[in-house]
Amino acid sequence: MRRVSLRWMLLYGAARTGVGIHDIFYNAVAGFYLASYGMPNVAIGFLANERSLIGALLQPLVGAASDRLQTPLGRRRPVMLLVIPTILGFLALAMRPDTWLVVLIFILGPLFLGLAVTAYQVLLPDCVVPEQRGLANGVNVFMGFVGGIGLLLVAFRVWESQPGIVFIGVAASLAVGFAITMLTIKEPADGVSEEAEERFSLGDYLQSILQYRSATLYVASYFFFWFGIGGITPFITRFGNEELGVPQNETFLLLLAVMIATMVSAAPAGWLGDRIGKKVMTSWGLIAFAVFILIGSQIETRDQAIVILAFAGIGQAIPSVLAYPLFTELVPARRMGELTGLSTMVWSLAQPIGATVFGAVADATGSLRSVLVGGSIALLISWLILRAVNVPRKVPPENTAPVADGA
Repeated sequence: MRRVSLRWMLLYGAARTGVGIHDIFYNAVAGFYLASYGMPNVAIGFLANERSLIGALLQPLVGAASDRLQTPLGRRRPVMLLVIPTILGFLALAMRPDTWLVVLIFILGPLFLGLAVTAYQVLLPDCVVPEQRGLANGVNVFMGFVGGIGLLLVAFRVWESQPGIVFIGVAASLAVGFAITMLTIKEPADGVSEEAEERFSLGDYLQSILQYRSATLYVASYFFFWFGIGGITPFITRFGNEELGVPQNETFLLLLAVMIATMVSAAPAGWLGDRIGKKVMTSWGLIAFAVFILIGSQIETRDQAIVILAFAGIGQAIPSVLAYPLFTELVPARRMGELTGLSTMVWSLAQPIGATVFGAVADATGSLRSVLVGGSIALLISWLILRAVNVPRKVPPENTAPVADGA
């Protein structure tokens, strides 16, 4: 691994741009699409989530497989090709298929993308020194939000009249973004470590992660972080529509406020995390995010929502950017793919569970305000657990083994 250039970060972030567009479709548009089929909030909460409940269970296996693969394409690229079924699914959704097929696509699409993203994510610690991972991931998150904002602007203009354009745009962005990253980012040339070649079992995964107490606590902390975000994001636009009386197409502007604030804060958050400390910055971000979401649950107008959500976006940027870079400093590099898959499994499970639980709460209370209250509570729990995480002063020597240069 080595220090990388801004050009490398941009090429690596091309795939994240497509993923960001995909995720914002689920966060902003999917709820309206599924509601048009007459689905209840609990079903919308489960389906309108960019993380797959089923796919999450496979992520440790995929992470382990990507550590062990030895192919002409490398270790990570073959797994990244799993994005193709997701692309085809969006093309099918553009034709407004029957309900059963919609449900199937909404389940399988995030499943395959989640597996592809597991391998994509590990390219970061494969290629970048720990001291630069915060900034590199900040640029990565920035590019994801640039793509997401682009989708919101397109949806604002064409969703009510030509929704098919939105689906085609998501499919194209995933195809182009992953193609750029896979063709330009060079994977490390060294082979699989001897330990990584040992026989794999689920028990090995659990034993491997549990022996790292701080890493275990960190995964638990971020479970509640993603539980809260997963519960909130599928309902933000519908919150504006149903609780504040904002027209459907204008509700995209509410999420736009969050995204712009998060986007402009992403790279600075990563830079500050590399210098001040990733845990310190994450703690401040979590508590700010929780407070502003709680305040947001009580707002009454669109203008109030835009202001509060913008501040919430700044808070969200910090833990979102620093989540994975900090995790890579708590676990050994020799099994990075495996442990990334395991941690991502836990975090991915949290999002659909949160969305489903909060959707059921909204159905029971008759108000989407309860979703924001629940989300803020989950974020506060995440902050409390994070305080018990002990981050080593120096990265373990095994995390600094040299690898081949990237592009």
